Amino acid sequence: MTNTASLISAGLVQPLHEIPFHGNGVAPLLRRVLAGPAVHPELEKHIVAHEIQAVSAAKRFYSEPHVHDCAEINVLLSLTRLAFEIRLGADVYIVEAPATIYIPAGLVHSANVIEGSGFYLAVLDTADYAASASPAGFRGEQ
Repeated sequence: MTNTASLISAGLVQPLHEIPFHGNGVAPLLRRVLAGPAVHPELEKHIVAHEIQAVSAAKRFYSEPHVHDCAEINVLLSLTRLAFEIRLGADVYIVEAPATIYIPAGLVHSANVIEGSGFYLAVLDTADYAASASPAGFRGEQ
């Protein structure tokens, strides 16, 4: 008989400043790792949920421009209002929930909360975030 209890995980709380290219300043969010090397590594995905609660409007820069060698999907969800500044290559957008952002491998990007409450989900096509990430300007990215 298969032990199915190991298929369920509450996720791990991880401070954002421990993540490569996300330590520049204070991030007003709680980060939970839902899949990666320490949680369901067999998925070969990196999945995190960022919980944002009642953030007042301000310009922030905790997520530095960086690039991955794999694709990434970001999902913004909110019951009220949630706004992020999203950089994709040389373009910068203000994106409000609900929204999905697709980031192809090699595209410089960053995401910083502007204001609101909700969830920012990131799904990367790798189990090892740190190995997939490089600073902007490192790999000939777009």
